[in-house]
Amino acid sequence: MHHRIGIALVTLALVGAPALAEQTKPAPASSASSATEQTVVVKKGGQHALKLPGMVRIAIDDPEVADIEAAGKDVLKIIGKKAGETALLVWVGPENKRSSYRVVVSD
Repeated sequence: MHHRIGIALVTLALVGAPALAEQTKPAPASSASSATEQTVVVKKGGQHALKLPGMVRIAIDDPEVADIEAAGKDVLKIIGKKAGETALLVWVGPENKRSSYRVVVSD
C-alpha cells in the first residue's frame, strides 16, 4: 500500500494530476526499454541526484531500500535507506521511453 502511495505522490509532484490518469494507460507499443540497465550506487543515509529531462513517470521497486523525491525540474533525488538493491524505472518524453536503473545501497 505504501509503495503505491509513494509512487503516486512522486508522480504528482513531478508532473501534476494529469500524470495519475496517464498511469492507468498502457504504454504505447513503440516505447522501448533502454538496452542496458544503469547502476546507481548510494550509501545508506546518502543521496544521489539524477538529471532526467522530460520525466513523466517513475517507480521504485523497494521503497524500504531507497526512496525517491523530485529535487527540482528534471532532477530526481535517490536516498539510500538500508543496504540492498532495488530497481528504479523512469519514463521520459512524449513517447514514454523507459529507462531502468539498478540502485545499490551500501552500508
